[in-house]
Amino acid sequence: MKSAKYWNFFYKKKGLTNKNSNFSKFISLKNKDKKTIIYDIGCGNARDTFFFNKKKYICYGIDRSKEIIQKNKKKYKKIKDKFINKNFCIFFKKKIKHNFSVYSRFTLHSINYADENKLLKSLQKQKNLVNLFIETRTLKDELYGVGKKMGKHEFISSHYRRFIDPKIIKEKLKRNFKILYFKQGINFAKYKKENPWVLRIIAKKK
Repeated sequence: MKSAKYWNFFYKKKGLTNKNSNFSKFISLKNKDKKTIIYDIGCGNARDTFFFNKKKYICYGIDRSKEIIQKNKKKYKKIKDKFINKNFCIFFKKKIKHNFSVYSRFTLHSINYADENKLLKSLQKQKNLVNLFIETRTLKDELYGVGKKMGKHEFISSHYRRFIDPKIIKEKLKRNFKILYFKQGINFAKYKKENPWVLRIIAKKK
């Protein structure tokens, strides 16, 4: 998996769209609870973090790239206190004392198996966790198999990607979460000529 150094370089050079994702719109329609804090993990350029705050949710963006967090604070000055520069796998090891939900768009497939297990283990211990909102690439994705193979369903092309097996992630989540929504397909995350096959999940903590 690429290091924080890689993502600092990536965000320093890369210009990304400012338009919020279709997934953020989808979640804003499905989730009307604006009292529960949302943590946007792997927030990147914070387009969804900003969208949620604009819609009157309380949303914090977490990213391990210092470069992008600094950019976000400068760009979104009104919510500059809503950005956290930290590895989210480490962040959730501490006890969260308020009710919160986790929003993960195109983040789960960017971490390896060990970090996924660490994250889920930390979240299952959080008594105040309400919901998980996940959108991720799957085995049916058009980029599956592109680049250098690193392990089971793991490849590096422009960067590391681990394509998610829907059956396995569903079984993992069912141990501690009630699955409210679970669907994969195309037309969820279209961007220019790209139309990846993705999985959307809404899961409530038991």
